[in-house]
Amino acid sequence: MNESRVLSLLKELISANSENPPGYEADVANILRDHMESHGISCVSVGSSKRPNLIFSSHDGEKGDLVMHGHMDTVPIGQLEKWSHNPFASEIVEGRLYGRGACDMKGPVAALAETLILYTEARHNKPCVMLTTSDEESGCSGAEEVAASGLLEGVKFGVCAEPTNLEILIGEKGLFWSKVISTGKSAHGSRPEEGENAIESCIDAIKILTSEPYPYTEDAFLGKPTMNIGVIQGGIKINVVPDTCDALLDMRIVKDQDPESLLKAMNTRIESAGLSGRVHVEYVHGKPAVMTPIDAEIVGIAKSAATKVTGTEPSLSTATYGTDCSVLQPKVGILHVICGPGSIEQAHQPDEYIRLDELYQSVDIYLEITRHFAG
Repeated sequence: MNESRVLSLLKELISANSENPPGYEADVANILRDHMESHGISCVSVGSSKRPNLIFSSHDGEKGDLVMHGHMDTVPIGQLEKWSHNPFASEIVEGRLYGRGACDMKGPVAALAETLILYTEARHNKPCVMLTTSDEESGCSGAEEVAASGLLEGVKFGVCAEPTNLEILIGEKGLFWSKVISTGKSAHGSRPEEGENAIESCIDAIKILTSEPYPYTEDAFLGKPTMNIGVIQGGIKINVVPDTCDALLDMRIVKDQDPESLLKAMNTRIESAGLSGRVHVEYVHGKPAVMTPIDAEIVGIAKSAATKVTGTEPSLSTATYGTDCSVLQPKVGILHVICGPGSIEQAHQPDEYIRLDELYQSVDIYLEITRHFAG
């Protein structure tokens, strides 16, 4: 492994702002494409030029059994004054590299790039593929474009390089975002009896919708579903009875739950409470929960590789957050593990960082996995 090459690429990637929103991954994509093509690795782009998804192959566009992948967008930096380090400068302090995307997930992407370069130079018999997507942070639309393209059809296994401190995750909770829409009648604030308060109706509906869990099957890995009231907006002025109010609910769903049945169940609760004339629930966005069987080949290989490199057998668990696996697993049929350098606790935070020793270890783990599928 060429550590200086990994570090140089990571610094370039971090210097290219790809905050989402607004969403513009082209600069990151250009850096990656130039880097990989300079080492003789072919690239196919899927999607728009401003928000591309890149598929790299060790064998000039051919597919094998394995795809390694990560995303090119990051969340916004937030308030700059909360950062002790320049979020785009890749400052290194005591073995930690700081910057937006350091662990989520430009560091892991740099590790995947180095892995594919080394794999390609070794001239293995079977192809290995690397994918980098756009718009993972706001709905995985890039992965949707790749799935629809058919370019990964037939690939059996995947390694998603999201930060896990090199532990092995074999699944993730699903996602169901919904919008509670409440309507009322405006009136002067001094005569509230002449109006219908949409905020009050929305609050009543939220209490009903969150009063008890929706049916699910508890799984030893996926656990229980969760719900968070993320946004509530209503009213125009303190002395006006509000005639509209909306709330956004974030559910992380598990086994035997899906967005369609949950939406129906939520509106049934609203109707049963006598609120359906004033309140209804709409679908915003959703992804299924995904699980890779514990006895799948990729799980055993990843666990063995991580143990060999780190000297410690990794635990098996699942992610509470979403990844591109939620698209590539159900829509393409790729069985995944999630394993990457860095901590998810650093993701989306000021002073996000990645430990360089863990970054370099991840390359060795990925190489071990790719060699198993090399033929």
